[in-house]
Amino acid sequence: MKLWNIACIWLICCHIVRADERPNILICISDDQSWAHTGANGDPVVRTPAFDRVAREGLRFVHSFCDAPTCGPSRSAILTGQPIWRLEEAGNIHSTLPAKFATYTGELQKAGYKTGYTGKGWSPGKL
Repeated sequence: MKLWNIACIWLICCHIVRADERPNILICISDDQSWAHTGANGDPVVRTPAFDRVAREGLRFVHSFCDAPTCGPSRSAILTGQPIWRLEEAGNIHSTLPAKFATYTGELQKAGYKTGYTGKGWSPGKL
């Protein structure tokens, strides 16, 4: 009987843990990197084994574009999901992203995800 109780508790706990499982999300943005310069995209010289594995095992976008020719507006468009012409000063280089615009990372935080970054999170200005 004791073994039966332990088995039932274990099954209930496993179900509770599984009910809260969510996918891990990794967004990588780099400055001044050409699309082709990763092993996953066919570069014969550049070695990127970690990114190649993520590309192989994850969801990879290969048909996308950004309507901004500069880095800051490109990042603001990616993080907000808005075209640059709607982002006020964030649509220009050397500007800030107004707080009124929701960001993908902010929405993930509201949903209980832990977010972080290394290097530039947005830049220039504060996000």
